[in-house]
Amino acid sequence: MAWMGKILGGTVGWSFGGPLGAVIGAAIGNHFDQSSSGGSQFGSQQRGNLNQQEEKQTIFFTSIFSMLAKFAQADGTVSRAEVNTIDRFIKNELKLQGEARKLAIRVFDEAKKKNNNFEEYAQQFYDNFKNEQTLVLGMFDLLMKVAVADDDFHHKEEEYIKKAKKIFNLNDSQYESIRSQYLDTADLEKYYKILECSPEADFKEVKRKYRQKAKDFHPDNVIGKGLPEEFVDFAEQEFKKINDAYEKIKEEKGA
Repeated sequence: MAWMGKILGGTVGWSFGGPLGAVIGAAIGNHFDQSSSGGSQFGSQQRGNLNQQEEKQTIFFTSIFSMLAKFAQADGTVSRAEVNTIDRFIKNELKLQGEARKLAIRVFDEAKKKNNNFEEYAQQFYDNFKNEQTLVLGMFDLLMKVAVADDDFHHKEEEYIKKAKKIFNLNDSQYESIRSQYLDTADLEKYYKILECSPEADFKEVKRKYRQKAKDFHPDNVIGKGLPEEFVDFAEQEFKKINDAYEKIKEEKGA
């Protein structure tokens, strides 16, 4: 949580601008307005910038809640039910607490007010993470998870998911690997899609795919590449899905 403590403490700034920079700036400024009885001190004591990893973590955190704000506005309004869905997602799925939860909500609220659209937030995220495909896939998984969180995959949400697929430059195999985890798919078919291999593949190929996925999505690896530490529960869930899929296929093939 080093990145969050630094920016909430007002001891550092960040070098990225654009739509995401405007959102996090407003969210942090709002934090100081609420926490300082003598007026905001934001920026007055800054001594430097976040390091590269901390900045990536800040961008990832800001991106997900900015994009979710536009998800919630997909049908033109943000209903109480949609706000409750996002709040449950923050608490139950991401398990964010304390300052992390408060900052997530402030980012969400600030992004709602902005005139920027979903594509602008998604594009700035991708521009920063296009060389870290594991993180791009993780972001797409988070978007898919919240799109179905209310058990209703609305056609507008599906449009946004397809926009993200295009902006993130995902191929059909990657898209189906994630989509199949949340929508009706036969269990065994889902396990093969998670590992991105065919049911006709021999066990040697399955094992090769599994080892690569397990390496790419190991929690220590994805956090080292820029996933915020606050998302460690999500990273562990994703890693478990890969292990479970491998064990199910191994059992089915009698290996």
